[in-house]
Amino acid sequence: MKLISCNIEGDKHFQARLFPFFAKEQADILVLQEVFEVDLEKIKQASGLKSCVFYPQANIILPNIHLPLKGSWGVAIFANEIIEEEGFYYCGHQHGQLAVFKNGHPELIDRVALRAKVKVNEQLFQLVTVHFTWSGDATITALQQRDYLILRQFLESFEEIILCGDLNTPRGGKIFDDLAKKYTDNIPLAIETTIDKNLHKSGKDIRLVVDSLFTSKEYVAKEVRVVPNTSDHMAVVAEIERVSS
Repeated sequence: MKLISCNIEGDKHFQARLFPFFAKEQADILVLQEVFEVDLEKIKQASGLKSCVFYPQANIILPNIHLPLKGSWGVAIFANEIIEEEGFYYCGHQHGQLAVFKNGHPELIDRVALRAKVKVNEQLFQLVTVHFTWSGDATITALQQRDYLILRQFLESFEEIILCGDLNTPRGGKIFDDLAKKYTDNIPLAIETTIDKNLHKSGKDIRLVVDSLFTSKEYVAKEVRVVPNTSDHMAVVAEIERVSS
């Protein structure tokens, strides 16, 4: 099956970049971060995929320099046939109340691991996506370390997994590399960054691999590539197959 994973930065890149990209690639599974709930139907139409699951991380209702005021915002998985879904909040979401995004405080939003089991060509694939806790630079913060321990326990409860998304922490750092000890890191070693300097709000040439594609031993990823000019983060594209037992 063909998979695309991308942090899409809200609705900034739909018409000029993402929607033509989705139409061209014709992926079987689309895994997105920084998605507005009100845009789910538009994305389904652009990708040609019939179903989706969405879990929110913040309510965007206060003026800020990053995102339009379009309400519920989080992560989503799109496919034609979704068999199971589960959202696990490893940070925040107290008493079921969605965090309000406050300008300058991205560390305060809820953080969710979205799991979905999907069927493609009569085979089942289990995916988890995250938009992990933010630090602002390449350092590992105490908040990230705390959240990672909770997230790792959740991930380890599944025998097989395809883990993808924006880790907000780079390859070569403690968290990314700890995941690579248990799962296969499928981002080619020749790739030095997944941040698109031409679209990122910083305007800087940030040389960090923060977008991920990990697989457990039940899966093999082939033809993995990162695609610029899709969003401020480059899209990760791969063909993934189940390993015969």
